[in-house]
Amino acid sequence: MFGIMNTLIGGESASTPEKSQGQPQKDQCDMFINVVYSGDKEKSVSQNPNHERFLKKRKFLERKGLLRSKSEPYIPPYRHRRDKAKAGKSSSTGSSTEGSHSQRPKVIFKHDTTRPQPAKVNPKVEPGVRRPVSGRPSKRSRKTKKPTIAQRAPVPGDVSDSNQRAISLLDGLNIPALAPASINPSKYAAIDCEMVGGGPQGQVSMLARCSVVSYEGDVIFDEYIKPDQLVTCYRTRWSGIRPKDLVNAMPFQEAKKRVAKLLHGKVVVGHAVHHDFQSLAYVHPPSHTRDTQKIPLLNLKGGFEVQRTVSLKILSKAILNDEIQTGKNGHSSLEDARATMKLYRAVASDWEKVLATGYNFWGVFKGLTSK
Repeated sequence: MFGIMNTLIGGESASTPEKSQGQPQKDQCDMFINVVYSGDKEKSVSQNPNHERFLKKRKFLERKGLLRSKSEPYIPPYRHRRDKAKAGKSSSTGSSTEGSHSQRPKVIFKHDTTRPQPAKVNPKVEPGVRRPVSGRPSKRSRKTKKPTIAQRAPVPGDVSDSNQRAISLLDGLNIPALAPASINPSKYAAIDCEMVGGGPQGQVSMLARCSVVSYEGDVIFDEYIKPDQLVTCYRTRWSGIRPKDLVNAMPFQEAKKRVAKLLHGKVVVGHAVHHDFQSLAYVHPPSHTRDTQKIPLLNLKGGFEVQRTVSLKILSKAILNDEIQTGKNGHSSLEDARATMKLYRAVASDWEKVLATGYNFWGVFKGLTSK
């Protein structure tokens, strides 16, 4: 690493005048040493190739003026622009005598905080009302609370045009004067099913529980059903199904045969009953199907729009004054089946009269509405 480049060692010669005169000789030694560091230059540079590339990029950006050098002082944003604007203004005022062509235009920057800004007034906000610092409404104020059943209940005496058409159609039938329809309670049954999810992200609905009740609400069938496919989402919040419920559950194929045998030849009542039939892979005759979601008498009795699809929970509260689906453990198919049968029994006599005449209410109603 270190080397002696030049070494000079010298003494006086014997032919000097001092020696010739017989004076004592003294050995003199003059030594000149030049020490030069001859280390490898490459070792002074970082051995990390990533760091070398970083340094090269930094130097390149510094040369282009895109990056501040470490030796330069820090300048806040837009300060250099304000300094340039002030310098241009002073130079323009100093050279105003030379001519108007030498004057520079006045520059005003958007972020110039030195100038007094007018107070911003929001016309939508009343004076004295506190608002968040950011200017946006807080999360609490942005959240809209879900209306309760009482808030979603219809207003008494508020009859829309569609309901007036429906009432006029039903009044034209003169339901009280129609022949009473024979209702055999043994031929009626209400059904409700609870589903779990299968497939990716639980998007495929699979049957997990099925309940069938009689006209009086007695239990005919109520079993947990084990799906054929793997369950990926139990949907406990809505279905009320938990993994332990399906451990010793009835197989799907056996449940399907038993339910089909029970419903054969009966008038099946349900709320959005086509979903229940689809989960069972079962087809029932439309003439023997009563869907409480599509009976206009129920909507009129509850004070809702005829064309509105009302949930079972809201209908039960508005017509029967019954609270269902209130627990946090999910829905119960047995409770929903009983509530569905109660709703149908409230309008069964009148609706069966209309169906006995063969009158296509929805066909005529949609024809009037489309005009």
